[in-house]
Amino acid sequence: YQDFNFCGFGNVGLHSMRYLHRFGAKCIAVGESDESIWNPDGIDPKELEDFKLQHGSILGFPKAKPYEGSILEADCDILIPAASEKQLTKSNAPRVKAKIIAEGANGPTTPEVDKIFLERNIMVIPVGVTVSHFEWLKNLNHVSYGHLTFKYERNSNYHLLMSVQESLERKFGKHHGTVPIVPTAEFQDRISVSPESYTMERSARQIMHTAMRYNLGLDLRIASYVNAIEKVFKVYNEAGVTFT
Repeated sequence: YQDFNFCGFGNVGLHSMRYLHRFGAKCIAVGESDESIWNPDGIDPKELEDFKLQHGSILGFPKAKPYEGSILEADCDILIPAASEKQLTKSNAPRVKAKIIAEGANGPTTPEVDKIFLERNIMVIPVGVTVSHFEWLKNLNHVSYGHLTFKYERNSNYHLLMSVQESLERKFGKHHGTVPIVPTAEFQDRISVSPESYTMERSARQIMHTAMRYNLGLDLRIASYVNAIEKVFKVYNEAGVTFT
């Protein structure tokens, strides 16, 4: 899937658009409360961001045309409702043409919409208040979630590489010059990856595995609930709390 539409161009919409654009996807439509724009050849997130910062709105963006109608019902592969709650309801869900709904706002779909999308084989990637959770953990620990573990791992890997380098230099002598031991690009990415992105990727894989294990098909929302409940059960069970 390559073409995607955004309903909402705030923090969630902008940064999601950047990531998708970076990985080769193409934004063909963006909708806000005052205007919707469309360009089948693609909309550059940086250019649109600069225009909005200068003019306070996406209205009049020169590299796209005004779009008449609802962005939620426009042609695309991926639809990202990133503006407000209850954007997708049972009244407009039957007209949605996207193959994947990636929720960006909090609760952009109503409960009855999930059933409609499942019947139409449209995947819904459910959203949660993820960033608030990270902020809570940061405030609780006074450090970004995962940074302690990743810092330890990164430092351990660095000292391991330095140990190998110094051992080779002692073996072959300094007169041969230094023997730099550097990580591969893939290894470097691994040890410097954002802990938040790692956590999100790991959670997504767990949810997909849960969906497959319980034969839930495209119902990733139920899979998310099951995955969360299983984690709670595991913690209580390991703590010796019995369930009746």
